[in-house]
This record gives sequence, structure tokens and C-alpha cells, in this order.
Amino acid sequence: MLLILFFAFASVFLLIPHVNAASPSEIQVETVEHEVAPIYGGLLLINDTIQVSSTNGEVTIENFSISFPLEYRDNLCFSMAYSLENFEQFPIVLNTGLGIVGYYGVTVAFPDGGIQLSANQTFAFKVIFILSDLISSSTRFVNATEEYLFTVNFPLFPSLAQDTICNVTIALPKGTTYIPNSFPFGVTEVGEQQYLNYTEIVPKFTQKSIEISFLSETKDNFACYFVNKLDQEILVDMNGFVSISELYLLKSKTAFTMRTINLRIPSDAMNVSAFDELGKELSVALFDNETISVSLGLVEDQARSVKLIYRLYGESYFIPRNSGDYELILTNLKHMRVIPKISSVRIIFPEGATVESFPYQELSIQRDVFQETLFVSYSNVTWLQSNQWNFTFNYTLLWSAFRPTIWVTVLVIIGSVIAFAMQRPKAPLKVSEALVSPSVLRNFVQTYEEKKLAISQLGQLKQRAQKGKISRRRYKVRKTTLENRLSTISKRLTELQQKIMSGGVKYADIMRGLEIAETELDNIEADIRRIETRFKRGEISAQTYRRLLENDLRRREKVKTTIDGVLLRLKE
Repeated sequence: MLLILFFAFASVFLLIPHVNAASPSEIQVETVEHEVAPIYGGLLLINDTIQVSSTNGEVTIENFSISFPLEYRDNLCFSMAYSLENFEQFPIVLNTGLGIVGYYGVTVAFPDGGIQLSANQTFAFKVIFILSDLISSSTRFVNATEEYLFTVNFPLFPSLAQDTICNVTIALPKGTTYIPNSFPFGVTEVGEQQYLNYTEIVPKFTQKSIEISFLSETKDNFACYFVNKLDQEILVDMNGFVSISELYLLKSKTAFTMRTINLRIPSDAMNVSAFDELGKELSVALFDNETISVSLGLVEDQARSVKLIYRLYGESYFIPRNSGDYELILTNLKHMRVIPKISSVRIIFPEGATVESFPYQELSIQRDVFQETLFVSYSNVTWLQSNQWNFTFNYTLLWSAFRPTIWVTVLVIIGSVIAFAMQRPKAPLKVSEALVSPSVLRNFVQTYEEKKLAISQLGQLKQRAQKGKISRRRYKVRKTTLENRLSTISKRLTELQQKIMSGGVKYADIMRGLEIAETELDNIEADIRRIETRFKRGEISAQTYRRLLENDLRRREKVKTTIDGVLLRLKE
């Protein structure tokens, strides 16, 4: 035990920052690219790209310290550093400061004897910080219009031990607009995103904090919330898919009520659906290629849960080997931009599969009679700490027929017993149905056609904006008009739907069938967009792209036919 303690203290001692082999006069910090980005959900990402050079022949840099004002110490969630040349990650020592009072800093410890620099040679590396609780929200009224305001407080410059040129870039969230203050930022726009720019020669030991504010174009465009818990369940399906279930426990920190919340999913996710804590299916819309918008209402300080279910095409995740062996490759948390307080991952292999190898240092295994499950839990892990997990398992295809054979046998026995026990068929129960006024049905069909037209116009408008055929301002005005019109139509449809459902079981079943078809159509449209994006990025082959696209197009036509059939029945 004493020997273990000795080596532990020795390792800590070796990591404690000490005087560089090169003196400060022999090293020059050429520039620092200080990039700041508020992230949907309320986190703040600070990305510092530091370029150093030698001023006096060959020198060795063993470590480097970078700090920020001490007041932000409790806001720090995570930090990391890596080389820009080969992306090698460097160890970081926390809470080192700059040797004087008033700073919280980290020291990057360069391995293998440090970084060797010759005369006039430069070396670039990144230091990343993730901070929380620095974004506040509020509302205000301007000309009787409610506006949604967010304010961010953060260090404008990094604090270093020598003077340097600092280029500051603040990337505002998409769909938000900067509210100018007295600081002379330059503002540039790229698509729907604004960037604030500023350059200054920053003296050593600088402490400069700033507040900036931005407006969200819509009530649901940006939000702040906690993720108190995240439970993931990953099911390996030997039919060619990996099925994912993610249960979020959320708590709002936004000062106004959110109608929807955005959650990130892998770019190749298919058949996405969402459910609330009562198991009710929620409306899901595609926000962008890796983000969905879920209709989960949240007021300030309210806690709610939402469960996402989707599938991944197994071709990219598990690879068949010889003799029934398979390799499974998963990357945990990579697609997310949240820091759950508590997280767990459960990986369920097919019945009859035998896990042969897995990351023992992270996961524990649970063996049942027919099935094996891997499990891990942790706290405050970020997407930047995501690891690639490699598994190998053995599976015999005969197992796929095991349970169906049992169920068929059981059903045959039950059916035989029921057939034997039944003496005569029972007379069907008469169900009295109330009639629905034909004018209500016609009004519903007409309103539904208006909804389809508005959705089509919204899609065409987005395409025109992406091609640059209309200005951004005109796009926003037209988009707002169509969204307001669509909201009014949806409210009218909801009222008509309630009247129709009150007309009896027959009409209630028709309305429920229509809702199911609409949800399925939304999921198929999202799948098609993801497949096209993956093909453009070269993530899937042309053959896989055609197969997946043809499958989704067949499904889409089938669902559209179902919807048209429902509307036709209502017309009649």
C-alpha cells in the first residue's frame, strides 16, 4: 500500500507545472485565435488556437499555461488540449494559474521531453474549455411584439504570461441576431449565422470580461436547460440494424415557456420517434441534418423526460467475419452537445450471441440464460470525451428462429383450446354512433388541403433561399407569414378533429389512423434527407444509397396513399 501511494504522489509531482526548459524570452506567442460559441442547451464553448515560436535558436517547451479570471472557476466543466499537426491529445493539469493571484488556469504538459523548436519554427495547438451557467434569458416587448433575449458573460481574451495578438471570433447560434453594445465588434453574416470579430494586441496578465446579448428569431430557436440524466439502450439487431433508445431527464433554465426542444441525433438515424414521460408520442420535425425538434413544452424550472427511439443502418457499425464472428464498433456520445449529470449506456446483444471481447476497463458484462448485456454508468462526461468502443461477438443464425418457433407453438395450443371451448359465436354488440355533420367533414378536408399547401410552400421557400434566389430578410418575413398561417390552420384542424372524434368510434379510429400516417410520413421525409446528406458526404455507397432511398420512397407513397384514402372517405 505504501508503495502504491509513493508512485501515486510521484506521478502527481511529475505533472505539476514547472519552469520551462526554454525561458520566456526564448518563446514568443505569435497569435491566439480565441473562438467563443454559445451552444444550444446553455453551454459555452471556448476554443483557443495558440501558435508559439522560438526567438533564440533551438528550444524545448515542456509545458504551457493559459488562464482566465478566477471568477469563472466554478463554471468550468471540461478542458482539453491537442496538437493541430497530428491531433495528439496532451495531458492537462487543472487549477495552476499564472503564478499570481486572481487567475484560474490550466497547464498543458507536452509529453516525450517537450516540443522541440528550431529557430523561426512555429508550433500550433488548441486548448478547449466548456463552461456552464454563463447564459441568461429574458423577454421584452418592442412595439407590442415579444422578443426573446439571451445574454452571455465570458472572458473576452485568454490570460497569458506575455503579450500577444489575439483574434476574437464569437459565433452566435443560427437564427439569432446580435444586439450591438459599446464594444467595437465587427459583424459578419454567413448564411443564417452571425459572427462577431475583434483583434487586439493583448498585454500579459490581461483580465477582460464582457457581456453580449442576442435575440432569438423564434421562441424555440435557442434554449437553456440541464440534462439531469441520460440513459441509452443500444440493441444489436441481426436483421441489419442497430436500434437506439435515449431517455433524457431535462430541466428548463429558460425564462419563457419553450414549445419545442432540439435534441441531436446521428446523421444516419432513421425512423425517429419521441415519447413523453406518460408514453404519449410527440411530434418530431427535422431541425437540421443532425438535430430534431420535439414538441415537448417546458416552463422555467420544470423537469420533464423525453424518450427518443431511432435506428442506425448496421452496415456502418457491425462487420461480419468468418465462422459466425462479428465486430461491432460504437462511438459513445459523439453526436451530442450536452453534459448529463448522470449517464448510463446498456448494450444488448442478440439472444444466443456470445461476447468475446469488449473494453473491460469501462464496461461490465451481465449474462442471462440466452442473452448478454454490457453496461456502464458515469457522470459529467462531454461529447469531447467520446470513445470508440470495439466489440467482437459470435452469433449463429439458427438462433433467429428459436423464439418464433416457441411462440408459434404456444399460439397453436392456445388457438386449439379456444376453438374447442367455443360453443357458438356471440352476437356482435351494437355500437351506437353519433353522426357528424357533412359540413364539418368538408371543412376538415378543405383545411387539411390548405395545410398541405402551406407545408409545400414553406419547403419551396427554403429551397429558393438556399439557392440565393431571395434575400435573407424577405425569406424571414415570408417564412414567418407561412409559419403563422400554418399555426392557425393547425389550430383549426385540431378543433375540427375533436368534433369529428366525438362522432363515435368509427370517426375516432379514422382520426387516429390519420395521426399515425402523418407521424410516419414526417419520419420518412427526415430519413430521405439524412440518406441524401450521407451520400453527398461519401458516408455510404451508391448501391446502399439507392437501396435505402427506394425503400423510403415506396414507404412514402404508401403513406401518402393512406392519407389520401382517409380524406376521400371523409369527403364521401
